[in-house]
Amino acid sequence: MSSLDGKDLFGSGPRSIRPETWSRTSQRRAFAGVDGELVLDMGLRSRCIVQTGRLQATSAEAIHSLMSAIESELDGNTHTLTDDFARTYPNILVEKFEPTTPIRRGQGFWCDYTILYRQLP
Repeated sequence: MSSLDGKDLFGSGPRSIRPETWSRTSQRRAFAGVDGELVLDMGLRSRCIVQTGRLQATSAEAIHSLMSAIESELDGNTHTLTDDFARTYPNILVEKFEPTTPIRRGQGFWCDYTILYRQLP
C-alpha cells in the first residue's frame, strides 16, 4: 500500500509510481597548450518521480477532502514516499499535484491525477 509519510492518501484507487534515473553533473575544463581536458565531478543531483493514478470516493465532499489533503503536502518540506512494494523513497519534495480529468460520477466520484516528486540525494 503506497503512502506519503505513512498517510494513506492514494489507497482509494489504482496508481503507478515511476522513479526516473539519478543525474550527475560535471564540468569540463580545457587548458591552452595541454592535450585532453579536466573533468570535475560536481556530484549527484536530484531525480524526478512521477506518480499517476485515480482518486475515488463515495461523495463529492470526500474526494475534495482527499484532494485538499494531497495539496497540503505541497509545503516545501521533505517527505518519505512508500510504493506498493514497500520500497521507500526518502527526501521527497512534492512539486506538483494535478488532476488530469474533471471529477466524474459513476459508482461514486473519481478523477485521475499526476503527482511530480523531486527526490534529493
